[in-house]
Amino acid sequence: MTVSAPTFTKCDKRKIDFDDYLSEAIKNAITQLDKPMEQYHLPSLEPLFVPLILPNVDMAPYSVSKFKNFKIFGHTKITDLKATMNFENKMLTIAITNPEMRYESDYETKSIMFFKLIDTSGAALVTTQNVTNMFTFTFEEYTRDNQDYLLVIDSKLEVAPQSVKIHFDNLFKDKILNEGFNRELSADWKKTFVHFGPIYFDNFAQAYGNVFNRFLEKVPLTDLFDGV
Repeated sequence: MTVSAPTFTKCDKRKIDFDDYLSEAIKNAITQLDKPMEQYHLPSLEPLFVPLILPNVDMAPYSVSKFKNFKIFGHTKITDLKATMNFENKMLTIAITNPEMRYESDYETKSIMFFKLIDTSGAALVTTQNVTNMFTFTFEEYTRDNQDYLLVIDSKLEVAPQSVKIHFDNLFKDKILNEGFNRELSADWKKTFVHFGPIYFDNFAQAYGNVFNRFLEKVPLTDLFDGV
């Protein structure tokens, strides 16, 4: 038994302005996910929960950090959204701009900084302003119960914020030193973002792909698009 998609706008692949309709449909869908949609097995995106991000082995032995209980807020407030669907390559790109996104997590770290061992844990918060998330989803098509469905087989994410504020609680016992270090991280956020961003974004991309697949397994291709 399949579930139709009355909550989501169905787009006609044959229309010349298909991508414009698709962009509006996706924006409409995401803004509804401030609460779960149980009929599609979709969780709320406020927040999106990512249980664990493991250390990057390339950083050992100088730094080993583990982040868990990631909560990402800000998905459903959208400034701009542009989507493009390539049916031949089965690839969807979506650029979403949000006024603010917050990434809350718990961290554990063992690092060497200026010959000093840092062995601590606490809460972490990263806040991005006017941030554009560029998603690339690659699909494969399969048939179930005589109906065709899409499955996300690869997800990529690039993040381009206008500004970033970073804060780690309890990184140093000295509160003045801790706050000063956080200010420096935030002031020089671009270097920090380039270095550490890919560690997070690959994990986030997979999490978004998993959420997308929850929807796609419920809705056949003909309920998503006309003209397929």
